[in-house]
Amino acid sequence: MSRVEISYSGDQQCVAVDARNGRRVVSDCSMTKGEEFGPESLVAAGLGSCMLISMSFFADRHELDISGASVDVEVAIGGQPTKRISKIDVTLRVPRVFSDEDLAGLRAAAETCPIKHSFGPDTKTTTRYKFGPS
Repeated sequence: MSRVEISYSGDQQCVAVDARNGRRVVSDCSMTKGEEFGPESLVAAGLGSCMLISMSFFADRHELDISGASVDVEVAIGGQPTKRISKIDVTLRVPRVFSDEDLAGLRAAAETCPIKHSFGPDTKTTTRYKFGPS
């Protein structure tokens, strides 16, 4: 289990501290202030990181090099009367060529990310995988 302590520091800004290691992240309202990560950007960062880390477990077990892999995550806010994350678009890139079997394993591993499975059916999620040199 993870624990994060979050405090409001004023001026639409919060400071989150990871209880395990003391690392800090500052966030603010991206729609009005936008000087730091917004809460929806932190969700996007968590999702993208989780997918890459999940993929790395498979890669390590199969001695595959996924160095240079990257992920772009776009999060849309919508919904009436309550705003929520309504859409997430994920594009995961790995600049290497793999066999069809390894590609399937890497994709399946990324899909095991527990954060990805935490969104409800009302959140439209699209994932694209791009393997090979750009």
